[in-house]
Amino acid sequence: MKRWLPGLALLLLALLSTWASLSLYKPLPSAEKRQIGADHVFIQPVARVFDKDGQAAYDIRGTQLEHRAESDEHILTKTNMRLYSQAQNANQTTQQREYWDIQAERARIMADREHVQLEGQVQAERGGVLPAQHITLHAQDVTLAHKAQTASSTQPVTVDGANWQSQSNGFQANLSTEQLEQTGRVHDRYQPPKP
Repeated sequence: MKRWLPGLALLLLALLSTWASLSLYKPLPSAEKRQIGADHVFIQPVARVFDKDGQAAYDIRGTQLEHRAESDEHILTKTNMRLYSQAQNANQTTQQREYWDIQAERARIMADREHVQLEGQVQAERGGVLPAQHITLHAQDVTLAHKAQTASSTQPVTVDGANWQSQSNGFQANLSTEQLEQTGRVHDRYQPPKP
């Protein structure tokens, strides 16, 4: 019996080694694709998106980005977005271009990747312009259309300029032509500059 013990132990070790080796080559069981909820999440995402001409279209960042399996939408919390104007000179760099800095509680990037719904309180500041052309827009629940360069909301909006303030029930803006149309009841206040 004592003679067989080392041989039996070696045979047992050989069997265990073969079983372990075969287990490594066996594919893992596949999980079904998630149908509802977040199927992946990114923490502190930062992205720069380019247009078809290779120019920066917008920069976006936030605290968390999740992809929703049921709708193919991306939800970004505490959104900071810099939307660059498409109208530009060929000699302008990204730092010289006109832009809008936009902050929102949450951004829902729709499945078509064309529309972004900015949810909650939204603040947009026009930058890359002279101080007299600088404006700040305070709104809620704003819809952006990236390619069309439009923004709109049916919620109350306040627009602050250099020496004026305007309030209305909603707005529609064409960012490429720099036209802002306020809807509903509009209240304007102008404070001339002091000499």
